[in-house]
Amino acid sequence: MSAHELNAFLLQVGDDPLLQGRLRDSDAAAASALARGTGFDVTVGDLTRYKARATTWQLSDQELEVVAQWQPADQPYWWQHMWLG
Repeated sequence: MSAHELNAFLLQVGDDPLLQGRLRDSDAAAASALARGTGFDVTVGDLTRYKARATTWQLSDQELEVVAQWQPADQPYWWQHMWLG
């Protein structure tokens, strides 16, 4: 999936009140199925990443600490590679 697919799907939903209602009543799996049913390759992961980017700024520092704890120990953080080269 690309951001293009997700954006195109959201644009289509914005023009269709029926789709808006169906999307509003959908969890992530149903939203993905709705997108695929309308011809867009949108996964649950795509929707979750979109939501995370859109809402991260709303989280408190304490909530973000909990999110950071979910990171697997073997997956490095972006800043651990900034000055390698």
